[in-house]
Amino acid sequence: MPKNLTEEQVAGFRRDGFVFPIDALTPAEAAAAVDCLERYERDTGERAMATLAHKSHLPFRRFGDIVRHPRILDAVEDLIGPDILCWGSSFFVKEARDAAYVSWHCDTYYYGIEPRETVTAWVAFTPSDRESGCIRCIPGSHLADTAFDETPDPANLLTRGQTTRDVDEARAVHMPLAAGQFSIHHECTVHSSEPNRADYRRIGLSIHYCPTRARQTRYAERPAAALVRGADRHGHWTPEPRTEKEFDAEAAARMKTIRAGFLGRRRG
Repeated sequence: MPKNLTEEQVAGFRRDGFVFPIDALTPAEAAAAVDCLERYERDTGERAMATLAHKSHLPFRRFGDIVRHPRILDAVEDLIGPDILCWGSSFFVKEARDAAYVSWHCDTYYYGIEPRETVTAWVAFTPSDRESGCIRCIPGSHLADTAFDETPDPANLLTRGQTTRDVDEARAVHMPLAAGQFSIHHECTVHSSEPNRADYRRIGLSIHYCPTRARQTRYAERPAAALVRGADRHGHWTPEPRTEKEFDAEAAARMKTIRAGFLGRRRG
């Protein structure tokens, strides 16, 4: 029996490549996450969207706890099994009434992880709905081969402008979430999001999980990941330390180095 999802939700994920909404944080916990994020922005003078990427949980005790949240991990376990690594996380922040958007893409274009079993839990810290630019997915697209172009656009929150070719937007399913809820999508699911037309910031944390049997095949260096549930009997990843401080400046520096290295890589 599934731990969090229903059998119907698991079957729907296998068919469609996504599932939503799923409850996780309380409204108070979601508000505390926003406070933590905005305190980081005030204290450092840096925008979360520009700097908290690829390992955004690493410098923060609070976000390290969220990537290990039992309700999130229960749902992930229902989909990929009990031995789970968190190998990355990024914030996606759309400012109020801003033109920023995310183009149609699927994450597997640049992951390089085999087998292709990564799932992304997208946790909403503020309401993510059609007005504020929630994620929308193309059902069943994780089962098909897709091609893409790189077309950078200053308004696109994807740095490289990854854009899937020939998307039928009429088939898109929007995935609205209340603050504290999350969705899960498969790494091969084609998805995007539109601009934020609301009067508040749309803030979400994108968390990437894979089974411990998966390995990175695209890049030479051995990557790091956090074992968040179960056991790692394969050793494909370097164990990632957990931050115990409210904010760890040294871990933040490591996060920035990892992000810079990722942006400097060539696609394989």
